[in-house]
Amino acid sequence: MKIAYLGKIQLSDNDLSYLNTAQKMSDITYIMEVNPRFMKGPAYNISKLYPHSGIFKAVDAYPEFERYSQLIDIDKFYVVNTSGKLWHIKAFWTNFLLLLFLIKNKFDVIHLTWPANVYEFIIYLLRRKMILTVHDPFPHSGLDTKIVRLRRNVAFRLIRNFIILNKAQYDKFISFYELDPDRVIVSKLSCYHNFNMVKSDMSTIPSGKYILFAGNISQYKGVEYLLQAMVKVHEKCPDVKLVVAGGGNYYFDISSYVNLDFIEIRNRFIPDEELVALIRNTEFMVCPYTDATQSGVIMSAYAFDTPVIATRVGGLPDMLGNGRFGMLIDEKNVNALSDAMLRLLENKDILQAYKANINDAYSGEGELSWTTIAKDLKHIYDSVSRYSQSHN
Repeated sequence: MKIAYLGKIQLSDNDLSYLNTAQKMSDITYIMEVNPRFMKGPAYNISKLYPHSGIFKAVDAYPEFERYSQLIDIDKFYVVNTSGKLWHIKAFWTNFLLLLFLIKNKFDVIHLTWPANVYEFIIYLLRRKMILTVHDPFPHSGLDTKIVRLRRNVAFRLIRNFIILNKAQYDKFISFYELDPDRVIVSKLSCYHNFNMVKSDMSTIPSGKYILFAGNISQYKGVEYLLQAMVKVHEKCPDVKLVVAGGGNYYFDISSYVNLDFIEIRNRFIPDEELVALIRNTEFMVCPYTDATQSGVIMSAYAFDTPVIATRVGGLPDMLGNGRFGMLIDEKNVNALSDAMLRLLENKDILQAYKANINDAYSGEGELSWTTIAKDLKHIYDSVSRYSQSHN
């Protein structure tokens, strides 16, 4: 059975970590879109776009990708590359080439990791072979646009099989999109151990103790509540700093925080070497989201057994093992957030217990390891392949 895994650069930490294990169990070819819009992600930072459009071996177009031979089968890694002016128009052609590539190579299963962009709709001609991982069963606050709804509605009408990554939204997802429950499988995320191959840039970490928020700045991330809570924390722990690391447009006034010596705002793209150094050396991380599905930031933290404080929204309680791997609080609650931060700062035993629980669950063949997840998905691929063959 041959599987085409259509990854996305914005999900590259997840894709590389999963494929590191899954390619040892199944014949999987990794295919990723690259164009002027998609050049940077959690694992990739393309500085110069390959000047030709088409389907290429990834290392032929981007020799720097050779480094990922430590993680995946580099001979089964391709890019759908679209370059130059009017790339949105050219992308219709490169995705026609992708369709031909998928047909020529006779893939039995096509695993999508995101609803197709409009210029990718042509690949839905192979929809009977498809399964889609739905990372966000419902769009986040501020990201629910007409084009997003179009792409989602088309995908959910045409594709037969779906994977969602948390139990909390299973019933609502099926009901809202009127899906057959037998077509929706609940899986998990595991930790992003692709980051373990990244060398830490120790010059980027602050001196002394610090708490870390990492990720793009978006309205649903709840950063305003974290900043307010940190002011309270500083009153009792003046030697601790908060680092907010991630690019994006702030949706609230941060002027009262930018000059505080105990808050450091790094409003820019964070290279992997810096991110890894920050995660490795933080006391813990905070995800004060006001809504969420699941969080790649949490999986990045778990790669280094780093505990997390997170809110009780979406799939986050499940990701924190309902309190096994970190502390859960109510969303938009500044007092609860500051109290949780102070408790972890003042009690090392709790932090160490969380670290041990993370390691037990996510390493080796633990219940939440990629090995366990890949074995389960292999059975799902078999089912999709059988359905496709029976309807040819």
